[in-house]
Amino acid sequence: MDYPISVMQGEPCFDSLGVIKLRCEPSVPVNDRIFAQAQAGRTPELFFTRIWSFETAPAPEAAVKAVFSRAGHTVELAASAAGEASLLLDGAPREGVLTAYQISGEDLQGEYWGAVLMVPYRWLAASLDFDPDAPAVLEGNLLRERPALSGAALNGETLRFVLR
Repeated sequence: MDYPISVMQGEPCFDSLGVIKLRCEPSVPVNDRIFAQAQAGRTPELFFTRIWSFETAPAPEAAVKAVFSRAGHTVELAASAAGEASLLLDGAPREGVLTAYQISGEDLQGEYWGAVLMVPYRWLAASLDFDPDAPAVLEGNLLRERPALSGAALNGETLRFVLR
C-alpha cells in the first residue's frame, strides 16, 4: 500500500493529512484489540508523524512507533505512555535529533493518548540516503505496541511512503 506525503508549507497541519488505521492481527483476542490511527507528513524543514491510540488508561510500557527504511538504513522513532521518547538509526540510539511530545484528549471515537514525533527532513534524507529535493520512496510501518500490537501493515509487511 502506498501513502503519499506531499510538502506542506508552514507549521505541520494535521487537519490536511490523510489518516491511516492501525489494526491488530486477527489472532489477538477481540477484547485485547486496541484501535489506533496515524498520520505522516512533512514541511521543507520537518518530517513528522502523529500516532494516537484509543484507550483510557494505557499501560506505562505502551508505545507508539514509526519505522522507516531505505537503502539498507532504518530510522525508528518511538514514544511510550510513560513519557519516554527515543530515536534509533540503524539500531543505535541518536540524541538531539528527535522532537517528541505526547497528546491526549477525547473526540467522537473516545479517549486517546499518543505522540507527535518529528525529525529534521534533511537529517532523515541523509540518514536514509536520498536526495531531499527529489521524490523518494521509504518502506516502513506505524505501530502501537504493548500489550497488543496494532500496525498500519501486519505480518512483517510494510507500507510505501511516497515523498514528493
